[in-house]
Amino acid sequence: MNNFTHTPIKGIMPKHFLPKGIGLVLEGGGTRGFYSAGVFEAFMEMDIMFPYIIGVSAGAANALSYVSGQKGRNRQIVEHYVGRHEYVSRRNLIKHGSLFGYDFIFKTVPDKHIFWDREHFEKVDIQFITGVTSCLTGKAEWFGKNENKIGFEITRASCSVPMISKIVKYNGTPYLDGGTSIPIPIEKSIEDGNKFHVIVLTQNKGFIKPPFGHKNLVKFFYRKYPALAETLLNRHEVYNRQVEFCEKLEKEGKAIIIRPLKPLTADRATADTQKLLALHDEGHEEGLEAIKRIKEYL
Repeated sequence: MNNFTHTPIKGIMPKHFLPKGIGLVLEGGGTRGFYSAGVFEAFMEMDIMFPYIIGVSAGAANALSYVSGQKGRNRQIVEHYVGRHEYVSRRNLIKHGSLFGYDFIFKTVPDKHIFWDREHFEKVDIQFITGVTSCLTGKAEWFGKNENKIGFEITRASCSVPMISKIVKYNGTPYLDGGTSIPIPIEKSIEDGNKFHVIVLTQNKGFIKPPFGHKNLVKFFYRKYPALAETLLNRHEVYNRQVEFCEKLEKEGKAIIIRPLKPLTADRATADTQKLLALHDEGHEEGLEAIKRIKEYL
């Protein structure tokens, strides 16, 4: 514990566990996902924990610090490490085949710089589900909380963005970004029995995802995985449909959507520390406002 660059933040058990039937649903978004991390800070500040959390990509990755009860940990990562080339850079893409430095993110940072309280993570009695996309079928597969006991391979697979990341193999199956097949895992939350959903998105209201360009390049790049290529090319349709569905649930009183209030200036690979800190803090403020709405529902 004394060998970390930063003073370790020990996990704290939340005082208030929300009742079963409420799901926290998390979109990804690369470094844009630090907006969600700010929302989690609000939840920790108010000492609340969800009985069911499901996320893909950066949503699932940043929620690790929420479940482990380490308030301020994600902000430390933004402040000290996201701006380094080892975290995200073209240098990584050229040298290692991935724009994001996953060894740095999932090994160096938690092992040497910013302690992750795995013991506390394991103690928290909730469902925590991470989605990945099978390269063989192009469909989503889901893994539970226990898959994070040994390492971050499932989280790493869920964060591995197509075209700019290497494929991750887990138990012999090749996987990529969970957000490729299920950008917003709302249907899975409903399928698992939740009646009310708090949905954290990382794009502002009114955002319409455009089609993925370079169709022929995608098909050539993933010629060994044609089902994955088709899923990637259809992703915008799935995303826009899921956003529409989430908004419908909110109108029906079955969901609360938390998302940036204004158009973003940060894309999924932004390494601008000041922009990301501002986005994180915006998420914190909007998370606090959302808690008032959650209390009204309860």
